[in-house]
Amino acid sequence: MRILLTNDDGISAPGLQALRHAVEGMGEIHVVAPATVQSAMSHGVTFGTPMAVRRVSVPASPAGPAFEGTSVAGRPADCVKLAIAHLVPAPIDLVVSGINAGANIGINVIYSGTVAAAMEAGFLGVPSIAMSLHLGDSSLTRWDAASRHARAVLKRLMAGPLEKHTVLNVNIPILDRGVEPGPMKVVPISISPIVDRYQCDEETEGGPHYTAAGHLEFHYTPPESDVEALFQRFITVTPLHYDLTLRSRLARWTEHVAE
Repeated sequence: MRILLTNDDGISAPGLQALRHAVEGMGEIHVVAPATVQSAMSHGVTFGTPMAVRRVSVPASPAGPAFEGTSVAGRPADCVKLAIAHLVPAPIDLVVSGINAGANIGINVIYSGTVAAAMEAGFLGVPSIAMSLHLGDSSLTRWDAASRHARAVLKRLMAGPLEKHTVLNVNIPILDRGVEPGPMKVVPISISPIVDRYQCDEETEGGPHYTAAGHLEFHYTPPESDVEALFQRFITVTPLHYDLTLRSRLARWTEHVAE
């Protein structure tokens, strides 16, 4: 099996190192990831601007052993597109994006570069998994434990129906202070809006400047959703799709424009 790893936190991120350690021995592993942090870039791609591609050696750290990879001066979706088109020998059997430093749940999946990389693979017919870790106290983040749980999750999911175009979104709950997560729970994403908060600096030249200051705070938490399950310390699994057509309204709008 040939596995492509990527992320949105950059090629030197501890989460990617933990993921690389998690997939050790599962197949032929290739790492193609952004050269710099690309969080919340959603599904942006680069057109008209050359993207530098470099081989990179990432040294060992508490998150995992050293590894070799390819950095791309672009966005997560660029990395997947380039990897499939040019950088990795075909066929790629699976794309895994992560482990993101922070949960990607609810409506947040729309903004996530981690999820966008997995979605891009799905577009191109390669099954994919986006993996994220809900962070508590960042000084207590246990990337070694995240790697261990990611490996167990991947083994379970890879034994399932990972057909072409399959995209799975996985979130591992907070692992601070030796806490262990509950089992995997397959749940839909919450469609509750995020509570938007902004900090305003009135003293800046040219007028006020606003900085987004929100966190994973939602207006409500629907039962049996990914938000509820993750907050209850379950590992969440959500199958995603990228057909944006609202098919239930096609007939009504066809009638309307024909009137």
